[in-house]
Amino acid sequence: MFPKVFEEYYQHAQVYGNVEAIPTPAFFYGLKLGEEILITLGKGKTIIVKLLYVLPADESGMRTVVFELNGYARRVQVRDRSVKSEVPTNKKVSDPNTEVGAPLQGKLSKILVKAGDTISANTPLFIIEAMKMETTVTATRDSKVKSIHLREGTMVQGEDLVVELE
Repeated sequence: MFPKVFEEYYQHAQVYGNVEAIPTPAFFYGLKLGEEILITLGKGKTIIVKLLYVLPADESGMRTVVFELNGYARRVQVRDRSVKSEVPTNKKVSDPNTEVGAPLQGKLSKILVKAGDTISANTPLFIIEAMKMETTVTATRDSKVKSIHLREGTMVQGEDLVVELE
């Protein structure tokens, strides 16, 4: 192989794993609705995959793909990069030493500090509510609150930046 081709192959394999068992046309062009393919994983190990339908992308750019795997219906969520997401996204934590983010998806129900507050380790910073449970996020070290990036009531995803420390 040529160096550039091998490098591209290696990067692809790192992200998607071994895809050599997928038939070439299905790999490059995907399946048409109702199309069925056989994928041989090894001697005596063949799976049957049939594409049933693909739902339109939602506001976050995700599509639900429904397919049969050996006769059993399965569905997966797939990001459609050709669709621009209409859901606003919050800034993510880039420096965990000075930034505190949401540990999970949920609603930022209460912010317990304000900019300029001096805090010590284990001081509660904010509360996230998810599935009728509350998670209190605390400071990991003594510091001073530099700024608050989100308001109470904001829906957050994991690693969304909430509090910045000095």
